[in-house]
Amino acid sequence: MTIRLDVAELTLAELADLRDQLRAKPGERSVETKLAIKQRGSLIREFAARYYPNLTRNQQAEAIHAELRRYAGSTWLRTRADLECRHRDDRRRLIWEILKLRGGHVPAVRTINDILGRRG
Repeated sequence: MTIRLDVAELTLAELADLRDQLRAKPGERSVETKLAIKQRGSLIREFAARYYPNLTRNQQAEAIHAELRRYAGSTWLRTRADLECRHRDDRRRLIWEILKLRGGHVPAVRTINDILGRRG
């Protein structure tokens, strides 16, 4: 669900209320973190569909985890500060985007497996 909002038309009280509602409560993930996790899931599902279409979900998860871990331990060390991906290869570009969304964190095989089991 997308909501468009013209912040310039809000009163100060409405703006303060909106800020309070968007602020994460203690122990909750921020809106930005939730969005990044959702985008990462979409990219992982795209990666599996594009590069491992004939494998089982568990095999896909293991293969994706291995590729992310390998990239994170080598090339990521040089490219993590880039604002835009420098790779021309679609596969490495997708890996870079997955890692960039969560600060270089490589999700566990089980997490990837769970992501692949969900839709959208």
